[in-house]
Amino acid sequence: MKESERYVTAVLAALKILDAFEGTAPLRFSDLMNRTGLGRSRILRYVGTLEAAGYLVINPGPGTFELGPKAYRLGLTMKQQYEGMVSLLRPRLEELSVNADATAFFSVVRGRQRLVIAKSEPRHGVRYAVDEGQIRPLHVGATGRVLLAFGSTENLDAVLNQETLEALTDKTLTDADRIRAAIMEIRGSGFASSVGEATGEALAMAVPVLDSNRRMVGALTLAGPIGHLQSRADLCEELLKRESEYLSPRITAAGD
Repeated sequence: MKESERYVTAVLAALKILDAFEGTAPLRFSDLMNRTGLGRSRILRYVGTLEAAGYLVINPGPGTFELGPKAYRLGLTMKQQYEGMVSLLRPRLEELSVNADATAFFSVVRGRQRLVIAKSEPRHGVRYAVDEGQIRPLHVGATGRVLLAFGSTENLDAVLNQETLEALTDKTLTDADRIRAAIMEIRGSGFASSVGEATGEALAMAVPVLDSNRRMVGALTLAGPIGHLQSRADLCEELLKRESEYLSPRITAAGD
């Protein structure tokens, strides 16, 4: 089966509209056009369909759009899958963030993407912007490459055999051979770092968290502005590896 035969173009276009929503602010029609690249007539058809199905709410007065109750229900269903894991992670991420003076977050694999399920930001100083629920392509940055390095071979091949790999910034690695070479190094060291690949002018460092059977559960990441974290890189690597060792024998039961 050809890749193009595995999906329905109209459905993908409608889902682009849902993907356009980040944060809680309602969007205007112009926002949907800019964020999706879709034309006016197509957006009109799709938002009407999504509203009828309960995935969008249209506010006629201000002319804005918001996610509907069905979207909330789907998000809640996924959130419940990780409640036990997040309850373990949250205090550990808070301590890690304080000790490293950086944003700490935990990501898991969802298909060809990575999903942030918990985060903690430093109380003071410069913060790295990341939201719980944020998704990014798996090939991008230290976090994604750790998840690929210690995940399944099938998923690694599925990600890197794509016709094109999306670039989030001009520093994103999109050459499959270079990514495979980086992954081999990460498997040996148990550590990855990247500069400006997911967010410009940001340094990210990540390690895998494996369960007691050495199966990959997720990636633990510290991130922040390059100038702020470069001088603390050795400390951050030590803190990440120490925290991974703490979590590994505990995190499977928390996530079950």
